[in-house]
Amino acid sequence: MRAFPAVAGNETLRNGLPGGLYSLLSHAEQYRLLCRRPDLIAPAVDELLRFWPPVVEFRRTATRDVVLAGKEIRGGDKVVVYHASANRDESVFPDPDRLDITRAPNDHVSFGFGAHFCVGARLARIQMSALIGRVVAELPGLELASDAPPKRLVSNFQNGLKELRIRWG
Repeated sequence: MRAFPAVAGNETLRNGLPGGLYSLLSHAEQYRLLCRRPDLIAPAVDELLRFWPPVVEFRRTATRDVVLAGKEIRGGDKVVVYHASANRDESVFPDPDRLDITRAPNDHVSFGFGAHFCVGARLARIQMSALIGRVVAELPGLELASDAPPKRLVSNFQNGLKELRIRWG
């Protein structure tokens, strides 16, 4: 029997949704664009995942010798993939520090890649699309509460928020 991490589909979605909403509300022009253009929900979800990856890093063991960006990695070496860094790679993403819900292509690694691609990626996208879609449809005047900065989760594995205060009006 194969064991699966307890965080799969639980912590990741729980951190991706508020992190995505925070990112979107922190870039009010992108939020207003999405309110006007709900057809952009799918690319917006991928951009929010790129901009705020729910998982900070994953550690892996190299299965064979390889040279990566001029660095020799030997089979058995421990390597770490930092999603936030990979998702801001300027050789892959033009203007990587800008949130752009129309970004295409968007080859983020928030769901991993290759043999380690998240089996729940499709479900996560559906859930995020449903929530973000409902928020922009029902709450076009939503904004961050200016008197309360978000409280971040302290973790070297999960990228999350413990508290996000918003205002609607």
